[in-house]
Amino acid sequence: MDPQILVLAFLFAGLLLIFAELFLPSGGIIALLSTSCFLISGYYAYRSWYETSPLYWWMYLGGVVVLIPAAIIGAFQLLAKTSLGNRVLAPVPTHEEVTPYLEEQARLRKLIGQQGEALNLMTPGGMVLVNGERLHATSDGMVIEAGSRVEVTEVRGTRIVVRQAQPEENSLTLDTFQPDPPAKESKPLDPWLPEDDRHS
Repeated sequence: MDPQILVLAFLFAGLLLIFAELFLPSGGIIALLSTSCFLISGYYAYRSWYETSPLYWWMYLGGVVVLIPAAIIGAFQLLAKTSLGNRVLAPVPTHEEVTPYLEEQARLRKLIGQQGEALNLMTPGGMVLVNGERLHATSDGMVIEAGSRVEVTEVRGTRIVVRQAQPEENSLTLDTFQPDPPAKESKPLDPWLPEDDRHS
């Protein structure tokens, strides 16, 4: 038989065995047969083209490099669309499954900027009371005394991060803006009055 025909025959046999290995698990036996087919195909290609037609030889090698990965990818994509593939291949996890507690984190983020009270000494972990709810919290590195006012700054995992709330500035009282008493109005001097009566 023409060696060139054997080159193509063993090449396509190896590609078909790649699909067979995925659909008919054999513990690696079919994979070994597929590898053997590629080696035999390469052997006949070397005998047929390496010395007489180097261009065909390099074209063959380039085709093998492209076809083998393409066959593996195509086999997996085909397998994923079958009922067998759904049982064998694990489904792609959703974003919610990859990142747990998304709902809890979203709820805690709504508390950012709100203030509460430290229920115990935070060094740095502890419990706080925010909006009437007891929550696990962590301070931003500072020790916070029990009973101190705290402010929620961020969320880490399922815990909130708090810092000691800044004391509110005392509102300015109306006394601060008391206007100065009106100046005593001076009466115009009457030039006809005596000098002593002008300044009385």
